[in-house]
Amino acid sequence: MKVMSFRVKVISPLEATKADLARRQKRYSQVAGPDTLVNVANLSGGPQSLETAGDVLDSAAAIYRQGKQTSSGEFDAILIDCVFDPAVDELQEATGLPTFGPTRVTIPLIELISSNFSIIARTQRQCELLAGIVERYGYGNLLCSLRALDISYEEAKQEDIFYQVMTEKLEQATAKDQAKAIMFGSTTMALSKEMKQAAGGAPLFMPGMVTLKLMEQLWFDDLWPSKGTR
Repeated sequence: MKVMSFRVKVISPLEATKADLARRQKRYSQVAGPDTLVNVANLSGGPQSLETAGDVLDSAAAIYRQGKQTSSGEFDAILIDCVFDPAVDELQEATGLPTFGPTRVTIPLIELISSNFSIIARTQRQCELLAGIVERYGYGNLLCSLRALDISYEEAKQEDIFYQVMTEKLEQATAKDQAKAIMFGSTTMALSKEMKQAAGGAPLFMPGMVTLKLMEQLWFDDLWPSKGTR
């Protein structure tokens, strides 16, 4: 079993504000184990938000430009902090480092414990883009509904607005749509007691958090390719 620290580079999918970058760093650091070192890198030259397919393409290009020089001397793995999984394969090929996309990791785990699931994301377009990725990965048959919060990026940062709308959508997804699990269109938002209650027992998958924990499990259980076998 590996006892050395696990060094993870997390790459933001957009040019985050100082406060947002700190939030992402805090969330990943809170979830990480004591021997995991997480560094969240801001994205230079990327979009300000992810609203369209074009924004995702711009994000992927910027992530690749910035991340392709990452070396094994600095990090052991890369995690793209975006549910749209931009530039995952390209970065892994360029760096030789195991590179993880949150949705690619999360969906097979949902299938293990649930017969269906619903996506909840900030906008309808984000729901549709994420549903397209789920379909491309071969799990479209499990998707039972899409629920959009229909709030702006700035409104999503206001807890009173966010949690009120989110609890409503969770109740709709589980009660009306009969969703047995929920996947969020966010990697790092905090789960509240009210959200869990609104979900009525349905498991809530936060893809970024799920992915980091799985990466740790693989690393510390020595289920990781050595440098010479990548």
